Amino acid sequence: MKPYLLKLFSVIFLFIIVACGGDDDYSPTETETTDTENPTPPTNLRTSNKTDSSLQLNWDASTDNVGVVNYAVFQDGNLINNEVTGTSLPIQNLTAETEYSFSIIAFDAEGNESESSEILDTCTLAITLEYKTNLSDMGVFTGSLSDMAPAEGVQLYEINSTLFTDYAKKQRLVRLPNCETMEYRGDDLLPEFPDNTLIAKTFYYNKNDQNPGEGKLIIETRILLKINGNWQVGNYIWNEAQTEATYTENGSVKPISYINGDNETLNIDYEIPSKQDCFTCHNNDNTTLPVGMKLRSMNFTPSYTSQNQLAYLESIGMMEGVTSENISILPDWTDDATYDILERGRAYIDVNCAHCHQPGGAVTNFNLDFRLETPFDDTGIYANRGEIEARVQSTAPVYRMPQLGRTIVHEEAVAMLLEYLEAIEN
Repeated sequence: MKPYLLKLFSVIFLFIIVACGGDDDYSPTETETTDTENPTPPTNLRTSNKTDSSLQLNWDASTDNVGVVNYAVFQDGNLINNEVTGTSLPIQNLTAETEYSFSIIAFDAEGNESESSEILDTCTLAITLEYKTNLSDMGVFTGSLSDMAPAEGVQLYEINSTLFTDYAKKQRLVRLPNCETMEYRGDDLLPEFPDNTLIAKTFYYNKNDQNPGEGKLIIETRILLKINGNWQVGNYIWNEAQTEATYTENGSVKPISYINGDNETLNIDYEIPSKQDCFTCHNNDNTTLPVGMKLRSMNFTPSYTSQNQLAYLESIGMMEGVTSENISILPDWTDDATYDILERGRAYIDVNCAHCHQPGGAVTNFNLDFRLETPFDDTGIYANRGEIEARVQSTAPVYRMPQLGRTIVHEEAVAMLLEYLEAIEN
């Protein structure tokens, strides 16, 4: 071969090697640059279609310089799916009333990952409550039923001026679904309760008030359930052995004999209300509502904690948006050292009578409005003071006031009310 041809072939061969990538120093052109840009983080992570065992995650799409991203979903810090192509994912097999945390990252075809989305803390719904045949299946108490020990998540509460029920003592309990709270609605009346709230009130007597260790005579446990936005009422009657209580919608009479604090033996034909009786007192405009758990009735320091009850309930995560400073206080009608007779009289009438005697209440033919927040001149108390005096001292079923919840005269309250009715004459 001619020397110049050999030299030409050598140049061509070297060019081919370089052009085909045989040289380790080769780098791609601008149009062939490797993708090293991370997608943006997913945003607006939220839930929908939440149930007691499932939910759907939704989020706003990430962006990337290439334009196509997939997603990896983390539950409680653990990867559960790294093949999500859309912006939603159903999550199954969860536990009711349980808190979970979720986060998401985006990644592109080159494996470039975004920063994590914000962590979303959410909670599954409670299993819808229903009335069981036996009280022991309602999750109100733990251990021996007669000990009346609140189950886990069931909170004792107290009110500072109470409804009279033939001197029966009352244990008041409330249970909210996990992760839910009672919310302030801007007034000092009832808070907003979440669905699947349970309110229980157990009525009992000490066999001997001078020696409570002798045991209790437990009669009934009334339970309010909030189901799908509506309150339902139910009642459980305790057996003689005090080992169980059974659901009933029927009223009855139970003879009670106990020794009071003055060492007197009282015999009472205690009236257990029917379902209709419960509705009568808890009804306003044909809507069932709790009566006792008004914020102003709980705005004090109860026996079970050393701090204000509203503050305590907020500290344990059961109440939201309320402080004791922006709520009024229902006077304790028994506290004559703190409140004058006008305050005490109005408080007693509010607690014992106003649930029926108010607009929308069960009794509307007397044009009375006994609510504490009603200006005195609009209550009708003064014009009907004679009727009030007679009815609170009566035991006649169709005449006494209140007609439901008592069969005997509340002697201490009557003495106070007579003083009150005389005071408003002046």
